[in-house]
Amino acid sequence: MKRLSTLLLSAAMVFGAVSAAQAVDIKAKGQFEFAFGWAKNIANRSYENGTNGGFQSNRAHQDFIARQRVRTQINFIASEALQGVLMFEIGDTNWGRTNANNTGGGSGGALDADGVNIETKRAYIDWIVPNTDLSIRMGIQGLALPSATGFGNPMFDADVAAITASYKFNDMFALTGFWARPFDAYADRYSDNDGRRRLDDSMDMFGLVAPITGEGWAVTPWTVMANVGNSSGYANYLFNGANLNDADVSRRYMTQENDRAFAWWMGTGFELTMFDPLTFGMDVMYGRMSDLENADGGDTIRARGWFVDARLDYKMDWATAGLFGWWSTGDDAGDQRDGHAKLGRMPVVGTDGGFNPTSFGFGGSDIRGDNAVASTTGMGTWGIGAQLANMSFIEDLSHTLRVAYYKGTNDRDLARNGFGWAASYSPDQLYLTTGDAAWEVNFDHKYQIYENLAAYLEMGYINLDLIKNHFQSDSDDAWKAQVGFKYEF
Repeated sequence: MKRLSTLLLSAAMVFGAVSAAQAVDIKAKGQFEFAFGWAKNIANRSYENGTNGGFQSNRAHQDFIARQRVRTQINFIASEALQGVLMFEIGDTNWGRTNANNTGGGSGGALDADGVNIETKRAYIDWIVPNTDLSIRMGIQGLALPSATGFGNPMFDADVAAITASYKFNDMFALTGFWARPFDAYADRYSDNDGRRRLDDSMDMFGLVAPITGEGWAVTPWTVMANVGNSSGYANYLFNGANLNDADVSRRYMTQENDRAFAWWMGTGFELTMFDPLTFGMDVMYGRMSDLENADGGDTIRARGWFVDARLDYKMDWATAGLFGWWSTGDDAGDQRDGHAKLGRMPVVGTDGGFNPTSFGFGGSDIRGDNAVASTTGMGTWGIGAQLANMSFIEDLSHTLRVAYYKGTNDRDLARNGFGWAASYSPDQLYLTTGDAAWEVNFDHKYQIYENLAAYLEMGYINLDLIKNHFQSDSDDAWKAQVGFKYEF
């Protein structure tokens, strides 16, 4: 009887699984992306003894690239109220390259391929609380704070493990709240001092976004608070550009015994479309962080600053003409003393999306070629630019011409003093002072070969002028000419 019951239970589970599978609608979408071309004099990040590497030839960067990336997203749709989403990524894979074990992200581009390189990009469920309009998303997801200009939010725009809850009260007002955990480097680790006390190792972020939409206008205020536990791994991101969980590497930037830090941000986006085809967008934000300590000398980092960007567009039949600009506060040399660095730039958390006003110096490229060679955040800089976007004179062929000028807002005396903490506190490639400036020109093209296949040609040039009396050498100009193909399904 016991065997029969077990058999019947197993059969019920099998048939139940089959029925459940039949009830789920599975849909897939994704991208195959390829990039080929040349780039010269990509940024060499070096701030030692008052020397800025600038844009200089670097053997670590190959002049010619052949690169690809594949993304596949699968939606498991049970109903309008419930679905699960998985997104996988292979890449970026550089042709001819791999690593010693042929494993991990980016591996498998060398002879015989066979890399173990499938990465989990996103994994979450969407569901609606029964008998309400409250929607929940939980899991590893894409999470971005508002950007009224469309250039991306420089403080946070990334994939992260989080829970978000959204409720639409009416056509005018909605509210979204979230809890995210971007860093937890020393999970389940204990103090080295007594071997028993568990480390406060995580960084937790709590945020609210409250979009208000009217007829021809929108205002989106938002606020975020973050508790940074000791040895969370957040310092690795700021000083090393990566979320590294390796204890030996992490200890170089933050010990297991640092004091807890606290950070908060607030901002608002403004959009005007009532005068269409003339549209306007603007973001204003402020953030600060206190008492983030480094490993060796016990130095304390305190950061606070403003960031503003704006964009004005006029859409015509053949193109969209636009003006744009941004401004960020910078560091003051007088604050770098007594083992305490008070930085004048707004702290950032996740810059995978980044701030993207241009397609070479910043991260606005449409292909897997080189970009963000100057900055991913725009912090410590100001800039202005003009563009003619989506120019089209032939069917399926469009062009964008863009010119931008930007300078640093960090005190030039920091270069004379050897930079110290200031330059290394950033995921950006370059640290620009008030004596440094750059001109950038983009000329980008897109040809829609088929409905799902597009070809791109991106050409960019940057003339970087570093202050002569503080840096040991001037900088070469940087340029790129790269072709890309993107198949989307």
